[in-house]
Amino acid sequence: MIDFRKALAKALTPKGAIWFGGIVLGMFVILLIFDNFLMPWYTKHGEALTVPNTVAQRYEDAKDLLEISDLEAVKAGEKSDPNLPFGYVVEQNPKANRLVKKGRRIYLTISVGEREVLVPTLVGLSENNAEERLKSVGLRLGEVDYAYVPDEVNGVVIAQSIAPSSLVKASVTVDMTISLGEPTGNVTVPSVLSKTLDVATRLVQKAGLNLGRVDYIINDGLLPSTVIDQSINPGMVAEPGDTLNVVVTTVTGQEM
Repeated sequence: MIDFRKALAKALTPKGAIWFGGIVLGMFVILLIFDNFLMPWYTKHGEALTVPNTVAQRYEDAKDLLEISDLEAVKAGEKSDPNLPFGYVVEQNPKANRLVKKGRRIYLTISVGEREVLVPTLVGLSENNAEERLKSVGLRLGEVDYAYVPDEVNGVVIAQSIAPSSLVKASVTVDMTISLGEPTGNVTVPSVLSKTLDVATRLVQKAGLNLGRVDYIINDGLLPSTVIDQSINPGMVAEPGDTLNVVVTTVTGQEM
């Protein structure tokens, strides 16, 4: 085993410094010879090739490029990808810029486009369960409307924008309508202060009210579309279908 303390002490002597410098110089010369003579010779004789980048290219084009480079394209499988259409290369192995031997197989994974899923049945589910069901299959919830519907249970989905069992892209959103049940004599006005306009709209509809006029006022201290006033105070009693007006913030240069 090398005693590094003795080696260091030896290197600090005049003879040791010459000895150490000779080792460093020798290593430098070896690297210089390898980079400038051995590696070019190795590549020149067809033993080492640089793998081109084929990702995001059509498979046919990628195959031609690899053949021109004296490499062989092999389909390694398929994979859904929302950013690349059907037939384009998603992944390659070995990766681009790797050095390989002539004739090496380059395995390409091909895109089958964006994943498609079956739309689940939402009607009859609660609002939360319906949203979770959409998430479980990779779909997103779109707009949610609320409506008084006699003979329907309050709080369940009564309609959806895309029919169940439809095959759709995973990026599609599904809208749904929630029952408010039988209209009652009075409803309690919710607080929508400090909410975004989208959230406020949903809360107002869920309470059985209608969102009326939306006025905008410049306020650079708050995020745009923040509700800062409502026409009926929170907690007040109103009749089903009454209108609630709101005041919403905007910023300088974005006046409505």
